[in-house]
Amino acid sequence: MTPDSSPEMAPPPQPVKRLGIGARAVFQLLLAFLILIFTFYLGMTHYKRVDLTQGADFSLSQTTTKLLQSDILQAREEPVKIIAALRKTSPHYARLRALVEEYDHIGNDRLEVDYLDPIRDQDRALEVANNYGDLLKDKLFTDDLFIIDARKKGQDDNAGLRYLPVEQLLVKRTDSKKQRRIVGYRDEDFLSSFLLSALEGKPRHMYLLSDKSDLDVGDIHSPWLVLTEALARQNIALIPIRISEIEKIPDDAEGVVLVAPKYDLEDQEIEILKSYWARPNSAIFATLEPSAQPENLRAFLRAHGVTPRNDRVLAVKNGRTETQVRALFLQGSDQINDGLADKATTFEGKISSLEILEGAEHLASQRIESVPLISASAGYWGETDYTQPKPKFEDAADFPGPLHLAARVIKGNANADNTADLVSKMIVISTSDFLHPERLREEQLDFVKNSTNWLLGREELMGIGPRALERRKLNLIPSEVGILQKIVVFFIPAGLLLIGLFIWNIRRA
Repeated sequence: MTPDSSPEMAPPPQPVKRLGIGARAVFQLLLAFLILIFTFYLGMTHYKRVDLTQGADFSLSQTTTKLLQSDILQAREEPVKIIAALRKTSPHYARLRALVEEYDHIGNDRLEVDYLDPIRDQDRALEVANNYGDLLKDKLFTDDLFIIDARKKGQDDNAGLRYLPVEQLLVKRTDSKKQRRIVGYRDEDFLSSFLLSALEGKPRHMYLLSDKSDLDVGDIHSPWLVLTEALARQNIALIPIRISEIEKIPDDAEGVVLVAPKYDLEDQEIEILKSYWARPNSAIFATLEPSAQPENLRAFLRAHGVTPRNDRVLAVKNGRTETQVRALFLQGSDQINDGLADKATTFEGKISSLEILEGAEHLASQRIESVPLISASAGYWGETDYTQPKPKFEDAADFPGPLHLAARVIKGNANADNTADLVSKMIVISTSDFLHPERLREEQLDFVKNSTNWLLGREELMGIGPRALERRKLNLIPSEVGILQKIVVFFIPAGLLLIGLFIWNIRRA
């Protein structure tokens, strides 16, 4: 074998530098520890909760978020204090604690939340009971409750003080065994309502013209209950008055409400309404009765660009007459339809249409602006001969689409900063039947709340309101329960064990 063909000799092995390997290992461990520390620090100081439920059941609604971020709370000098007196043994503790933590997070430093377990921390409970004894009346140790303290420095009365029992937040229904059971929560709705009430103090007043409104105050199915409850959630007291017995609308009126006017306003009464409308910052909320055509009220509305028509909005599909009207919330000005724009809803009952003179020159010269808010979907028309059994659209008599069902009116210069707060506002809806408790839909209730907030100048609170969280019961027969038990007790653990053995065998090989 020649020297050229001999294989090359391998280099001699180098000594292992164990000190360098150890130093690198120590450095890696130190770096991993520092990364872990920084990760924990960032997680504690910068975090965001994510609600993965399909209906965002554990996220605050748009109106609650706006309330917590509005000047009503953020412009205060003293923070609002919320005492969450919740026993940790309560079945509602986890849900309510997470809810209040969201309020605390969004409210920033203008909202201070104090968590209290009256059973485990009796010393602090006694201190709270002494501070709010007149309000609580010894209920702190027997009930779970929230205390909202929005009083300002030097305020002696309790106008900014509210207490909310947890029992009031629960949705209960009677089951087949005639027993009342908890089926859900209205916690956010009530908590936000009481917070707004504490922030504003005394409720605002809107007056219902009861002698002209077709409402039965004592009927549990009356729209009266819907309106009073909806307005109460916004710290508004709806007070019935008879316009036939007064000389003017009370001076403290934040607005006038007219629902399903079955009888027309007399000349003197319409002058009282016009006198109120001439005030700066006046507001009118009117839902009409399609079967009635009060001439004086109709003339008053027509003078402001909104004319109720004597028709019925309907459609014929597959040979059937549809009186349930599919409608869309329009993208209008003033954000009345904030969160609702381009969303669909269904109105039931008697529904007529409105003629709206949008952009009319003779109204613009009087600084009157009328804008549609809700329109019927395509395919509906305004039938004037609505008593016939088989209606058919006729060009000469009926009204083609688009048909408007609601409008807003502004009188005054709303574009100038020095006069924007002095304008008069009005909401007109062509039907009142949707206010029936069994017909009212959540999006329509949001529209009513947005309308009243707009009328009262609380535009920053308009949006989609909170929804009640209801429990869903899954009814299973005994055989299905047995299958679920086998899956949970046997098959899932056995599957995990087999996966572990498979991975162990691969690594061992």
